[in-house]
Amino acid sequence: MDKTTAQLKELIEKNKFRGQGVINPFADTLAYLYRQNNYMPFWIIAAKDTQNVKELLTFLQNADAHGINPERYCCSKLEKDFQTLWLNKANSGDFDYTALCQFEFSLSASYLLYQHDILYGVVNPRELDPVNYDIPLPKHFTDGIINLFSIDRVKALEIIQPKNERYIKLQQALVSYSHFAGTKKWTKVPLIDGKIKKGEKSKIISLIARNLKEEGLLDSCYNVSESGVYDTSLFNAVVAFQSRFGIANDGVIGKNTIEQMNISPKDRVEIIKINLERFRWTTYSDSSRYILVNIPDFHVYTYSDGKVFDKIKVCTGQKRENDFDRKNELFRKTKNILIKPKNHETPQVASRIGLIITNPLWGVPESIAKNEMLGDILKEPEYLQEHNYKVYKSGKEVDASKIDWKIYSRLKLPFTFVQDAGPGNALGKIKFIFKNKFSIYLHDTPTRLPFSSAVRAVSHGCVRVEKPLQLAEFILLPSAKFSMDDIKSEIGIKPENEKKIARYKANLGKKPHTRDFSLDVSVPVYVDYFTAWVDAGGILQFRADIYEKDKLLAKALFSEGDKKISNNK
Repeated sequence: MDKTTAQLKELIEKNKFRGQGVINPFADTLAYLYRQNNYMPFWIIAAKDTQNVKELLTFLQNADAHGINPERYCCSKLEKDFQTLWLNKANSGDFDYTALCQFEFSLSASYLLYQHDILYGVVNPRELDPVNYDIPLPKHFTDGIINLFSIDRVKALEIIQPKNERYIKLQQALVSYSHFAGTKKWTKVPLIDGKIKKGEKSKIISLIARNLKEEGLLDSCYNVSESGVYDTSLFNAVVAFQSRFGIANDGVIGKNTIEQMNISPKDRVEIIKINLERFRWTTYSDSSRYILVNIPDFHVYTYSDGKVFDKIKVCTGQKRENDFDRKNELFRKTKNILIKPKNHETPQVASRIGLIITNPLWGVPESIAKNEMLGDILKEPEYLQEHNYKVYKSGKEVDASKIDWKIYSRLKLPFTFVQDAGPGNALGKIKFIFKNKFSIYLHDTPTRLPFSSAVRAVSHGCVRVEKPLQLAEFILLPSAKFSMDDIKSEIGIKPENEKKIARYKANLGKKPHTRDFSLDVSVPVYVDYFTAWVDAGGILQFRADIYEKDKLLAKALFSEGDKKISNNK
């Protein structure tokens, strides 16, 4: 047994390496690994053989290509130790074998942590948001422990690099935008009262033009007229900017446009890093068919063979109340439902759409019944009848007209409400069902006005779809059991297939009938949250952080990135 192996065995068996620089979660793993390797080093093979160590250090230094701080892997200290503990002593052979073995442990710990971060992410999303995050963590066939035993350990790190095209495109955007942030000047634009429309004058026009030039959306030769008029060239550049940042792209310069413009390129770089982390949490397939609802973007995307098949507007849940955490803590202590803060944010889930319901009934959630419907009933005695609601008590239907609603409070409301299918039903004519613990779903809606807005966080948590027939068509494409004509014949649209006409005619003039379509081929659906990505046209897109999830993740991600594996003292 050589000196290195003997020293490794002594440190491991006497448990002396735990407090010598290796982060605790990896201590037991490392001890197991070295025992399995007969206490042989993985990195320090021979005094003058430094190639594998150099390659690992280079790889770790390039972690910033993933938006991860290389110092998370103690790169500076490892580089310093490499020089002082190894290279400088290689010729004489005068090694401090205890320090050399601690260096060996640190290399292995950094190796394992890097693999974990690339495969699963730096931050555990379920710990970050234990309430509203329910997407399964990724599963990989590559085992980090096995990689450490491979002949070419560093080559194994290349193999596990994310292959997802969207991840790679966002990595490329990080490089270009980081260069942009470091070389371009950005001017803060003061907020103004009112709005600026094409043809009008404003003192901030020149500042806006300067930023749009830097962004590459306005010709570098463009000169603002001395009068400060908002002209056609600048108007077109503003529209492009608004489209890129998810603002109503009407060319009107207002509060939202200026606020987005005042987010500096440096801050945008951080947003890109945050979303690279989110992409590490997911394992969307680029070859299968699936559906993705991007909450901040207010769109549902259908994917086929890795490409966007369709893009449809959606409305998602309202932002939770301001100061929600403090209010919710007070509610938990008092159990007073009257002060319970509202939280209608759409959760992040992954499931499969296996059921389509036409002309659905709507079972009113208890929170809506207590917080909203009771007040509507008291204001308007005919409210329930006009909106086709049935009232139930202990599971049995009761006559709503004989109920004295004034004697009931939000705290004690013993009734449940179900809205019949038909005109005005809150779920419209189509409902898309997928299993999830939040009881959310995608659905049609009779409320069309919100779809004309750029920001559509208006629902109670479910996802309203502007064009449900387009979504249904995508879902039914692989189905041999049902077709779009089956759906159409149920909701009053004339089918193309003559064989379905009879069903269509039979339904005409009748009260809408609720029908379940249990699919023979279910479709994966993800409801997720991305505020930066590169679209199908190669354009880097940003969206406002409507639920302030970026802020929460930034705090966890960048503080985690500064944590060290080894003790730098």
